[in-house]
Amino acid sequence: MSFFIIVFSIYTIINVYLFSKGWKAVVHSLFAKTTYSVIFFIFYSSFIIAMLGRNVLPLELQKILYFIGTTWLAVMLYITLYFLITDLIYGLSRLFRLGPQSFSSIRLYRIQVISGYAIVLIILITGYHKFTHPSIVEKEIVISKSGGKYKELKIAALSDIHLGVAIDKKKLQKYVQLINNQKPDLILIAGDIIDNNVLPLNKERMQEEINQLQAPLGIYFCLGNHEYLSNIESGMKFLRKTDMTLLIDSVAHVGDSFWIIGRNDKEGGYRTPLNELIAQTNPLQPLFLLDHQPYCPEEAVKEGIDLQFSGHTHDGQLWPLNLVAKKIYEVSYGYKKIGNTQLYVSSGLGLWGPPYRIGTQSELVIFNIRFN
Repeated sequence: MSFFIIVFSIYTIINVYLFSKGWKAVVHSLFAKTTYSVIFFIFYSSFIIAMLGRNVLPLELQKILYFIGTTWLAVMLYITLYFLITDLIYGLSRLFRLGPQSFSSIRLYRIQVISGYAIVLIILITGYHKFTHPSIVEKEIVISKSGGKYKELKIAALSDIHLGVAIDKKKLQKYVQLINNQKPDLILIAGDIIDNNVLPLNKERMQEEINQLQAPLGIYFCLGNHEYLSNIESGMKFLRKTDMTLLIDSVAHVGDSFWIIGRNDKEGGYRTPLNELIAQTNPLQPLFLLDHQPYCPEEAVKEGIDLQFSGHTHDGQLWPLNLVAKKIYEVSYGYKKIGNTQLYVSSGLGLWGPPYRIGTQSELVIFNIRFN
């Protein structure tokens, strides 16, 4: 509870700072000041209302509030950075008497506020395009083991779909079409299929779209932290409506030729040690590992995993958060080979919160596997 109080306090303090900036720039009339205050309060409160009312509010109202609220989160990040930087530049110019000194303070506030929000608007338009137009990243993978009856495999790998209020059935239809167009032999999903609440998935019957996915060797997935955060019991009820195979600290032998290991997410608490899961396989055959959060890749290296696929990081989603993610994870995004183990951390097909990709890109990963 104390964590949420701290987050709410920081959120409110930032909003007070932004409100005061705009207040000084708005023309001095009761109508203008009142209109500004009402609009700002809507931006400030939308995300809070959407989250608190996610189990009771009508779905369409949730979508509107969630879009406004999460967009405001992105605006807050960039407009705050812009104001702080421009305040610093102006302060230094005044200190060292650089540039014109005759601007009125009100005029400066208006230039700062209008230019700031205009720049942020351009950034968000670009970021929305990068979210709604995921790239297809193809990666050639050579595994130095026999693939049994398979010499090659085409795997569509994705993570972090975050189905819910923001990524609804219409967006899911586009994802399914994108994946099926690749004609994969196998589909792997590294967790976070569900976003914050399973209610919109049930109301829109999203399992119908998921069951349109096509892969002759099957669709396998592991749980992510959001499956637990959104209520694991109701989430499991929804997931069982799909044709996908869920691996929770369990293994699957595909075509008598290779193994897929799916680990429980760290959010779920206890996890069966990886060596105990591998003991249920034949390590002489290729081993694929699904683990939502890419912590401790050295464990996969030690146990002889051939290819680990993870997600969770979103590659930071919004710059400069990708720089933070790089400090947290050994591999926060992309491909890395450590010994004989190959690791790929996806930025995610979907995302959480603000529907924008700034300095990052939504993606579908295609592994072209060759067994040697």
